[in-house]
Amino acid sequence: MVTKMSDIKNVILITVDCLRADYVGCIGERKITPNIDKLARKSIVFTRAFANGPGTNQSFPAILTSTYFFLHGGMRLLPYYATLAEVLSNNGFKTVAFHSNPFLSKNLGWNKGFNEFYDFMDAIKSPSAFVTRQQSRSLVGKLTSLVSKILLANRSVRMQRLLKKIYYKFSHLQIPYLEGRRLNEQVVGWLEKNRDEKIFLWMHYMDPHYPYVPPEEYLLDFSSREEAFEFNLSIDYENPSRDEEVEILRKLYVGEVRYVDTCIGEFLQYLEDKNLLEDSLILLTGDHGHAFMEHGRFGHAYDILYNEVLHVPLIFHGLGFSKNVDTFVQLLDVPPTVVDVFGIKKPRDFMGESLLPIIEGSEPVIPIFSESAKPDLVNLRYNLGQKVISCIWNGYKLVINKLRNTTELYDINMDFEERKNLVGVEVDVYNDLRSLIEKHLDRVAFSRKMLNLKRKI
Repeated sequence: MVTKMSDIKNVILITVDCLRADYVGCIGERKITPNIDKLARKSIVFTRAFANGPGTNQSFPAILTSTYFFLHGGMRLLPYYATLAEVLSNNGFKTVAFHSNPFLSKNLGWNKGFNEFYDFMDAIKSPSAFVTRQQSRSLVGKLTSLVSKILLANRSVRMQRLLKKIYYKFSHLQIPYLEGRRLNEQVVGWLEKNRDEKIFLWMHYMDPHYPYVPPEEYLLDFSSREEAFEFNLSIDYENPSRDEEVEILRKLYVGEVRYVDTCIGEFLQYLEDKNLLEDSLILLTGDHGHAFMEHGRFGHAYDILYNEVLHVPLIFHGLGFSKNVDTFVQLLDVPPTVVDVFGIKKPRDFMGESLLPIIEGSEPVIPIFSESAKPDLVNLRYNLGQKVISCIWNGYKLVINKLRNTTELYDINMDFEERKNLVGVEVDVYNDLRSLIEKHLDRVAFSRKMLNLKRKI
């Protein structure tokens, strides 16, 4: 049986940007994450967990609110839905967050439910942070915001790349996020002052995100981090032109994964040394993965819904036993699982289901939806009329991309790398999954309509 709340004091949610499941040793074949693998040996490891969107904006509504991206429709988290932090805060937890992802800043509403929220937006140097922190109503803030939006609105990829290069040069090639060890320092400093509290801690590592500039001891093929940074800026990140460029970027990515694994190991060692590990529920996951041209695309663009981007690690430590679970699951189910562990009634807003029955051996077949749409960076929103959606159900995956007018169906039990499109072959399966998508979109549209009515009342 799963350990219940009487044996657990704290909840620690560790998320890692751009962390692919197949680059984590306990799930894939690469042996580059010894510290995560050590944790996994005493944990529940979901080997086939999927993000509910291909990027931070699309995935984190599921992770923190158990709602779908389409309900929010933008880069701001709508305040009308309960967050996991809010639920736990209302049940006696002190809630705190540490991260440096501009798209998760308090300016965009992601601090809802947290007693303390540290996003370091005033300290980090990145184009995204530059835009998201310009929320001031002052004249300077408005002018800066206008300039930022004009730059982002430029539709030329070449021009955007040039503007980014100029920005990073101007910031003296400063790493555009709080690096892993500095994040650890911030978290440990806070824990030293709050060790007697019952806490919900969320910490988000950014290191495997572009630009790939791992510390020197994790760096291959370059003599310095500055040289690696220059290489990142020299190529067309959206579409590398040569295989050699992709392989160099992959090596840099591997270096970042190795580094973030070391940081996670050092943090877990701190918890163990302070006797905080065994009475804590530790959750570790990635918000999404990253493509290395497996389907002719690089990165985690808004319309990439292949498994190299959606397949993420999901590890639960502290439930009393260890096992690998191969059932298809989704990040939408993380908040309901946490509240179930503590015997808290699931909020009506939560759209996922607890994973405890699956952990204990049941095999429900629940559709998994991943959503995205074309971004409108000027208004920090997405155009939901130009959407991309996938559905995983009963071992198959259907991807409908309205931007590219493509439809793809894969048997991911037999073809997890999604090489053989079965549209036109498995007609009944295609119809079943398309029907599930249509019902899901109807449900989301109804929820948005009800929300709009509530706003007017």
